[in-house]
Amino acid sequence: MEVRQRRLRRVRLSLPKEGALLVTCQENRRYLSGFSPEDVSLNESSGALLITKKEAFILTDPRYQEEAKECEPLFEPRIYRKGLIAELAKLIPLLEIKTLLIEPRYVSVALLRGFEKKFSVKIDEARPVIERMREIKDQEEIEAIRKALAIAEEILSEVAKEIRPGVTEKELAAKVIMMSHKMADGLSFPPIVASGPNAARPHAEPTDKPLKPGEPVIIDMGVKWQGYCSDITRTFFVEKATGKFKYIYKMVKKAKEAAEQKLKAGVKAQEPDEAARTVFRQEALERHFWHSLGHGVGLAIHEAPTLSCRSHRKLKAGHVVTIEPGLYLPDWGGVRLEDMVVVTDEGFTRLNSLGFLEF
Repeated sequence: MEVRQRRLRRVRLSLPKEGALLVTCQENRRYLSGFSPEDVSLNESSGALLITKKEAFILTDPRYQEEAKECEPLFEPRIYRKGLIAELAKLIPLLEIKTLLIEPRYVSVALLRGFEKKFSVKIDEARPVIERMREIKDQEEIEAIRKALAIAEEILSEVAKEIRPGVTEKELAAKVIMMSHKMADGLSFPPIVASGPNAARPHAEPTDKPLKPGEPVIIDMGVKWQGYCSDITRTFFVEKATGKFKYIYKMVKKAKEAAEQKLKAGVKAQEPDEAARTVFRQEALERHFWHSLGHGVGLAIHEAPTLSCRSHRKLKAGHVVTIEPGLYLPDWGGVRLEDMVVVTDEGFTRLNSLGFLEF
């Protein structure tokens, strides 16, 4: 409760006089209130927060009224039966709100049009204050992520035992899904299981393709624990590792290690990415690295900061990020290796325990 009170105070400092913030991002909503139900889609929300300088409400429908009660006393539940717009139409004049701040990335055009039609107040875009707060993880958040990652590693280790000729990508993915719900709070994202040529697709979807001897197999998965996500990737081989596999694997691991040496608070987020690319460039492999080096992880699987060649933001102590270089060769496959780390003033702390293949 005390942590959420501090977060709420910080948000209120950003509000204009006679202004209110409408929180529709599910991760921001949970970060401030603890309200855990997830949205089905942008058009089917489980609720919103309305925050003024003095008041704070959790607005939801009867399906989630019991969960809303758990947000008291910090957030007063308001259960609507005629929709969010109708409830806001009652609250805005009651609270004498003159400016309504909305989260532009989490409000549909249709919802915005409804606001404009029903409300006679100024509607403006909120600055990403909550997202900036979420970037820096406190110790409790880091421990939740560490636990989620430990469970993911246990699952991945068990699934890896099933890698053999004839097993399909979907069968491996199904085991990841089943164990994620049994051991954790479900998946962080749909698991990626890609073998052979499919492993040249960074975000491949599992198929009915059976594994074949000598093929690379990428498994990228993560689970949630107390709302916080984990993200891990390892690449395996079926039966026997080929010389090509060993070479590509060693290059990816070398690039990952080079990137990690650049991690430190105050360093531009593009520098670790460039360190990985330099390793690939020296071997004429850079054209096979098709994505950024990594991303932030927290209540969302992808959040700031992004470790990319385009990012000029500086890393800060408390950032939790992935380091996941990969090489992708069409018609053959690919290799990606991913760990999670916490950026510190001295460098970084690795959250993973699971190691890598040795040749």
